Amino acid sequence: MTGTIFDAHCDTISELLDKNLRFEKNDMHIDMERLCQYPSYTQVFAAFVAPEYRDCAMERTLCIIEKFHREAAQNGITVCKSYSDWENAKTNVKAFLSIEGGEAISSLADLERLYELGVRMIAPTWNFRNHIACGVMESEDTGLTPFGRELIREMNRLGIIIDVSHLSQKSFWDICDISQKPVCASHSNSRSVKNHPRNLTDEQFVKIKEMGGVVGINFYPPFLGDDISDATRHIERFLSLGGEDNIGLGSDFDGVDSLPGGMCGVQDMGRFMEMLPYSVEIKEKIAFRNFLRVIKAHNC
Repeated sequence: MTGTIFDAHCDTISELLDKNLRFEKNDMHIDMERLCQYPSYTQVFAAFVAPEYRDCAMERTLCIIEKFHREAAQNGITVCKSYSDWENAKTNVKAFLSIEGGEAISSLADLERLYELGVRMIAPTWNFRNHIACGVMESEDTGLTPFGRELIREMNRLGIIIDVSHLSQKSFWDICDISQKPVCASHSNSRSVKNHPRNLTDEQFVKIKEMGGVVGINFYPPFLGDDISDATRHIERFLSLGGEDNIGLGSDFDGVDSLPGGMCGVQDMGRFMEMLPYSVEIKEKIAFRNFLRVIKAHNC
């Protein structure tokens, strides 16, 4: 089993809250019992603000964050707010906190409040338009708003990683023009391999590469393919674009209604890494080194 794994996106905490379940053991894609099989496993847990919570977005976000910290404390998970926290952690299971959908952020003070609560990655929107940016599923691409531009600069200043998954093309390029730090697509694949709007064009991947960022391979079949072996096709495409240092893992566990053949949950991540036909060095980059480099670069 691969020694160290870093997964940049799951929706597990939001689902645990909605289903009134515990993280210790459950029938979802991730629980503590299965994570403990690994010598070192780092999970980025997203506070997903679904569209139905738009009118109470901050309340929803804070409820998910509270659930995250409570479950981490009860299960002995090290909550990391920096690369130093990760490096010095004494537990084999570690966690970072992200937000998927920026509806809760109506001011820079809101952003700072979330930063103080441990948020270290934010996707400005989820598929649709909000007061920050335009999502990938909108028919009219309006890009970043003036407040969105201000927010990106403040995220850079604080050391919050910008997650460009779910963004429209114009929003993506607007952010790349503004950000002075690497951006990431925490859970996206190659559109050249699987033609879906949620996947990245070659041009987008190359830009992320040039900025020193990382793209996390998403396991959702409509984005990936029907079998977990299809992940290799996406990785190969990104490698052909010079992306050895820019590929990671972004499972989307517990945020999808199906997984590809050969993948049932976190228990299969080690086997997935072992099946990849690459050198130990490249597999380690994909498994954890590339995303950790971006966290270190943000000095968060």
